[in-house]
Amino acid sequence: MRIGLLLLLLSARLFAQDGTTLTVSISGLDSDKGQFIVSVWPGEDSWKNKEPLGRFPVPIVNGGATWTRDGLAAGPYAVTVYHDKNSNAKMDRHWYGPPKEKGAASNGAKAQTFGPPKWEDMMFELGAEPKTIDIKFE
Repeated sequence: MRIGLLLLLLSARLFAQDGTTLTVSISGLDSDKGQFIVSVWPGEDSWKNKEPLGRFPVPIVNGGATWTRDGLAAGPYAVTVYHDKNSNAKMDRHWYGPPKEKGAASNGAKAQTFGPPKWEDMMFELGAEPKTIDIKFE
């Protein structure tokens, strides 16, 4: 009996997934042209150092999209999304600096006058339970 229980516990551990799931629901775009680029920032240092966990292209369907990532560790995160209109995987900018393509961030954080949103405005905690956040383009 003990051996069977031990084997059951070991197999459950082998198939258990470490981390949790983050789902980002994106809406509010009036076009399906191009793609979204989702960037996930695992902590304030990654934001300050411009080193996201990744930049993930997501197809646009009916002005929105859903993106999911499994296996994330608990902790502080932020998400930014921009509308990559020409699908070149770069944030295109005007010659004088500001972005040509629309962006949005977690918690509805707004860009500053001369720069991106503040970390404190975008940050949310990811715990052990799966989490879904909504990002709306306005």
